Amino acid sequence: MRALAFDPRDPQRVYLGTTDGILYRSDNGGLLWRRLGPGFPLRGCSLDEIVVDPRGVVFVGYREINGGGGGVARSTDGGKTLVVLKGVEGQSVRALAIAPSDPQVIAAGTLTGVFVSSDGGQRWARITPKGHSDLRNIESLAFDTTDPRVIYAGTWHLVWKTLDGGATWLPVHRGMIDDSDVMTLTIDPWHPQTIYSTACTGIYRSTDGAKQWTKIQGIPFSSRRTRAFSQGSEDVDLLLAGTTEGLWISEDRGGTWWRATPKELIINALIEQPGGTIILGTEGAGVLQSSDRGRTWTATNTGFSERFVSRLLFDAAGRRLLVAVWGTPRYGGVFVSSGVRGPWIRLGQGLDGRQVLSLALLGNVVLAGTDDGIFAWAPKAADWTRLPTRLDGREAHPRVTGLFALPPHRLLAATSNGVIRSPDGGRTWTQPILGGADQISDLAVSPSNLDLVVAAARSGFFRSDDGGVSWRRVASKLEGVTPHALAFMPSDDRVLFVTTSGGLFRSGDQGATWLRVDGGIPHSDLTGIAVNPDGRTIYASDFTWGGIYRSVDGGLTWARMPTDGLGSDRVWTLGLDPAEPGRLLAASLAGGLHLMVSEK
Repeated sequence: MRALAFDPRDPQRVYLGTTDGILYRSDNGGLLWRRLGPGFPLRGCSLDEIVVDPRGVVFVGYREINGGGGGVARSTDGGKTLVVLKGVEGQSVRALAIAPSDPQVIAAGTLTGVFVSSDGGQRWARITPKGHSDLRNIESLAFDTTDPRVIYAGTWHLVWKTLDGGATWLPVHRGMIDDSDVMTLTIDPWHPQTIYSTACTGIYRSTDGAKQWTKIQGIPFSSRRTRAFSQGSEDVDLLLAGTTEGLWISEDRGGTWWRATPKELIINALIEQPGGTIILGTEGAGVLQSSDRGRTWTATNTGFSERFVSRLLFDAAGRRLLVAVWGTPRYGGVFVSSGVRGPWIRLGQGLDGRQVLSLALLGNVVLAGTDDGIFAWAPKAADWTRLPTRLDGREAHPRVTGLFALPPHRLLAATSNGVIRSPDGGRTWTQPILGGADQISDLAVSPSNLDLVVAAARSGFFRSDDGGVSWRRVASKLEGVTPHALAFMPSDDRVLFVTTSGGLFRSGDQGATWLRVDGGIPHSDLTGIAVNPDGRTIYASDFTWGGIYRSVDGGLTWARMPTDGLGSDRVWTLGLDPAEPGRLLAASLAGGLHLMVSEK
């Protein structure tokens, strides 16, 4: 998530913005979240900033994820509907601020400079010189508490200030390290000449309106990147610093600091509400809340989740579901459930924050392919253990994007350096020659013939007819696209599908030739695919523009499915319950794992 803000009329009403263009609202101080706005207009954008004026009007600053555009949207009905404002549309907005002395005055910081509206967002004007070499890449903004003409702008390279509404600008960075990317600016409401700025180099304070800055000491150098900052709403001495290594708190205005959360927690947004409740927006752990100044924390993710599920795996009978979740060592890893609705149990320690990219089951042993090798977890074990992968006399730590267990003890792994194979459950490994192929995106094993394996590589497609012992190239690479996931048609192993960065492709001859699939499915970044055993129903997901597409005629024609209830339309991976193949599971960018309750 990227942004948090509360309504000054009712601090229990809190807004949350995600990196996937979704706006949430809580009406009970962050305990329960509700996704706002079906048909939300900011799909494919990151909501980087939210501000709420004294009347409860919500302004959202956003930027395109796969482009340089963006803008500001406004809601006058508590976020139910949003209107994109004219005059700043097309600008990648990274910062927003409302003037405390005149709430009609709003500033937006963009990659090209600062824009200001004097009428609540109806009209906007650029107040920085167009094409200025330094007054661009605006990351943070703050107004003087008494004069709306006085504005501070933090850029990717230091701070600037205007005293006359943008007619002239002055660099105000004396005392700052010269490469500081200024992420936040906060003006002390009790002492308006006191300003706090946070940067990639740490936290700075000025007591003279930014003429001179002093770096605040007390936070370790490794925790210096401070993405979020707040001063106590009722206590001038309380400072909160959200860093890439947890939340740091000072109760004596920066004299001393203590870490209030685990070190591995990355804080992207924070607010301190009147009454002292602290709400954190984190990377991987969702929303955390404390009502005792950080001494204890509660996860408050009901109605919201930002856990990113990278892989799904059912056992053959469909009795267990395994999911790989990306996140910090405390919140990521592999989880198992006896049913799609949970409850979920986290399997062991020992992955230590590694990204789990693939999963496999070898009997009762769970195997996790990570960005740093292969790990195994046995029933009742407390920890994951690394499977040694010695190749050519040295220990390799491959990036494992695909992992298959084939009876009785064979393992196949798609890695960043080709396919590796073990005939004995991972005790020894060999690396078959694939004609110079290096980076393997995925492997697919025929459901009806476990010796038939196809590999999608950066340099083309390869096939093995002996369970991965030997390989031959059967097709060159698909020009202009990157392959993602491979899947055989269960009813006909001559037919394969591959999702790519440029759409879905089909082969009718075990990978020798490929044709792009049309019939209603977009030529965008399709990542997930799930094929029903009936051979007719196929699902594919779009990770760029969002959506799940379904074909009921073997892939000839496609229709976009309703996505009501998904945390995000951008779905990374899909899965079908083997016990009930009509039940579709979708893992979206924001919102964790979802079950399709009905086909509409």
